[in-house]
Amino acid sequence: MKPTQPREPRTIGRRSDPDDKEGEALNNAFDLLREMTSARRLSTLVRRPTRAEVLQAADDHIAYFPLEEPRERAHELREAVLTWREGEEVPQAVYEAARRFCLSLGIRVPACGWENDDGYQVRAIERDTGEAEPPPAAEAAAAPRSYGDASKKAARLVQAVAGAVNIAGALASPRLWAKATSWPSREHLIEHVDQLLSAFGTELDQQKFAAPARRLRALLSAWEPGPEIPKGISAAARELLAALGIQEPPGGWDAPEGPLEGPSNDNA
Repeated sequence: MKPTQPREPRTIGRRSDPDDKEGEALNNAFDLLREMTSARRLSTLVRRPTRAEVLQAADDHIAYFPLEEPRERAHELREAVLTWREGEEVPQAVYEAARRFCLSLGIRVPACGWENDDGYQVRAIERDTGEAEPPPAAEAAAAPRSYGDASKKAARLVQAVAGAVNIAGALASPRLWAKATSWPSREHLIEHVDQLLSAFGTELDQQKFAAPARRLRALLSAWEPGPEIPKGISAAARELLAALGIQEPPGGWDAPEGPLEGPSNDNA
């Protein structure tokens, strides 16, 4: 029997995406917070995250993640971290809050249990599945199989919500829409709504925005964009924004200042 080779200490990877700073912050925040689920995981790292780094990661997740429950769990984790004094052992409350946070993202309890999870097993799973064929769309939209999958899913959700908010924000303000010199195509508008609807997979019907997003899509499919927005489309766009937690600007959506510069054909 060959002797067990000592494992190299792990590091928390940092991802860089100049074209999507929010997605970059969200992915890096998730990778760090995942390490806070057990003392065992922390013990295998080259360097344990500092209290300030964990708080910043929680803040980034709260700021950028679109789903309400994971944001609430991130808030709870942040409150637990505030009880941790730098230089002292991490309180058990932090580990428990981090576990609830991961569960809210679809991360499964490790087969060995949270307490025995050293972080190497997940790395092996990701290595072994890295070159596998991508899963069907329905499976990909379901609960992620690893924390790497969950991180990618989180980035997709952020991008989908951001795109839908930009489009709905323009449609919600007829005054600003009319000031534009050109307008997005019907296909471009529908594409952003479809990205929002598809990004959440089996979780879609649990979201408050599902019905208004579908209603907006149906109205857009029968409209050729021009300088005047039908009242029904503006109303549906405002309803979608409200369901996404976007408040009406001071003075209302028809205020001369408005919230946006106008519609865009940019697919980025």
